Amino acid sequence: MASSKNVRKRRRSPGDLVQFIALSIIAGFIAALIMVPPTTALSASINASMNWFKSLPASLSDGPLSQPSVIYANDGKTELASYYAQNRTEVALDDISQHMKDAILSSEDRNFYDHGAVSPMGIARALVNNVINPEARQGASTLTQQYVNNLLIDAAEQAGTEAGTLGANKDYLDKIKEIKLAISMEQNLSKDQILEGYLNIINLGGSNYGVEAAAYYYWGISASELSISQSAILAGMVVSPNVYRPDVNPELSKERRDVVLGTMLRDGKITEDEYSDALNEEITLDIHTTPMGCSTAGDFAHFCRYAIFDFLGDETYGATEEDRENALYRGGYKIITTVDPDAQKDAKTQVEATQPSTNNPDRVSAALVSVAPGTGKIIAMAQNSGYGPSDTSNFADNYFNFNADVDHGGVAGWQPGSTFKAVLLAQWIKDGKGVNATIDGTTISYPQSFQWPASCQPEGHVLSSSGTGYSFQNADGSSRTWGTVAYGLKNSINSYAIKMASVTDACAINDLRAKLRITDGLGNDPYNMNNPAYLLGGWERGTTPLAMAAAYATFASGGTYCEPMALEKITKGDTEVKTYESTCERVLEEDVANGVNYVLKQVLVDGSGYQRGIGLTDASAAKTGTTDNSAHTWTVGYTRGLSTASWVGSVENTSRPLNGLSINGRVLNYVDGATYAGTQWQKFMQAQAKNYNTDRFDTPSNTVLGTNQ
Repeated sequence: MASSKNVRKRRRSPGDLVQFIALSIIAGFIAALIMVPPTTALSASINASMNWFKSLPASLSDGPLSQPSVIYANDGKTELASYYAQNRTEVALDDISQHMKDAILSSEDRNFYDHGAVSPMGIARALVNNVINPEARQGASTLTQQYVNNLLIDAAEQAGTEAGTLGANKDYLDKIKEIKLAISMEQNLSKDQILEGYLNIINLGGSNYGVEAAAYYYWGISASELSISQSAILAGMVVSPNVYRPDVNPELSKERRDVVLGTMLRDGKITEDEYSDALNEEITLDIHTTPMGCSTAGDFAHFCRYAIFDFLGDETYGATEEDRENALYRGGYKIITTVDPDAQKDAKTQVEATQPSTNNPDRVSAALVSVAPGTGKIIAMAQNSGYGPSDTSNFADNYFNFNADVDHGGVAGWQPGSTFKAVLLAQWIKDGKGVNATIDGTTISYPQSFQWPASCQPEGHVLSSSGTGYSFQNADGSSRTWGTVAYGLKNSINSYAIKMASVTDACAINDLRAKLRITDGLGNDPYNMNNPAYLLGGWERGTTPLAMAAAYATFASGGTYCEPMALEKITKGDTEVKTYESTCERVLEEDVANGVNYVLKQVLVDGSGYQRGIGLTDASAAKTGTTDNSAHTWTVGYTRGLSTASWVGSVENTSRPLNGLSINGRVLNYVDGATYAGTQWQKFMQAQAKNYNTDRFDTPSNTVLGTNQ
């Protein structure tokens, strides 16, 4: 009896013989009932038995079998990775070698095309053999019954339940149910259809199921190319797939192959010469593994893992995480994601150009992620590492996603530095103040008694948590002047930003931060209103590049925030299971977003990122960010079609300065957001922005452009 799993041998007991005799008698009785319809001359007890038999289930789904789920890029063609519990590729009967069909029939059911669903002669033969020769027991199952049994096992495994009909676990009722289902199957399927299904479902060692997957694994060929010897090897494995694996037990495999060759000769499927040649043929293998999982996704690996986290978190595919994981490995889903393969290639190229992962003596980290404003679709997600375990001597691989939060296999976050000033600017404009208002940018120290506006606090303000007040420096040590808000922001001058914060409600700033979903990597509020440094992005835990890209996409879209999404559509066969819709919310008036765009586009013209323009003067905007001692450096910028966050820092040592480190062979005394992060942002956007919307930003209202404060 073949099954899709091996059965552990157990010690024989006297009850085995009794059980088999009883089972054979019952099966023979049922077969007689099938062949001889009851008449009025038959007893009422026989009629009752027939009615009971008819009441057993007669229907069985013959598919779909457990199939790999495959993950694709947004074109639905570029394959990223696959997940499977059973490596299977279904093929038509005509695409299977005749030798393979002959071998399986000769060894498993030589009269398959001549008898019905059950074989009374087979049962009788097995009974006699097992009484006379109990050490070499024969099964009584036809190939149709074996197919039914395998389908039951596969269905149970897909459902996440134990297969109660497996091998020695089968009791009388299980066997009779199997017979009934086999009868029903032969009434609804042709013999060729049953043979095709059988050859696609059987386990042929390890996770290889079906003859197509097995032919590729053992020899790197298709099932249509299987030779006589190869076919006999596979057919011989059916009785115990992992015992007779040629790559594990070659001697046992050869012995079993020779037995099958003998049955093929007996049945006239091969000639004496073919038998002799195959018998003398050494078993040679050409193993071709079929790797699975995101580790096979290459440059897409970390995005792949992000998408898988989203799939496993969606109850569409099961009520529990175990159910959803089972669905992923067995459900045969086509998972179409949002990633653009061309954009991903450019993103990976740029982070590796910043600091190659394979030659990284100072262990510098680089990451870039891009989303589509108005939809939140993740277009690209890359980092300068491979996908795998990292160790103390080799930093080329890392499982952590530098761009994402902890729930998606990522990190607790990086301090955003001056990129957070865009949120302060948005709140300034939201309060009705103009970007051309002139403010005092000379102050770099505020006493401990200074009352920072905070309407949500009992006293309407907060004091600095430092006992000495709050003092800071501008990046270049100068720039302490009076000037416009736009001037201070485009040049990223701290004294201007803190002056704006000194007259802006800290609670309102934090509320806007929350609406823009700028959280730390654990999903928590990273903001501390008692520490003015937080207004400059000096956070304890920081945030993620993906969070910043999505927040800035709000400005690009005219004020609508969209949650990042990695999944586009899921199908199963010809059935569309789910199409994912964007989850968006308006969080800013369009005029406020236009005002932010107006200021930030100047960053790329004559501001802190003046060397990082992409040739779209009125259609691109950005903000650089540099934390204390240049530990984390950023450029976050956008067009109407792409919002991209670029980060360079250190995953391992989050407080270590980049100054003086070897970064792709260069050693600089001072590194800021425009240096490496700005370069990889610029080159990526130069390559990809043109493929998306590059319309000019709208001009904000006179109020926004005004001088009111």
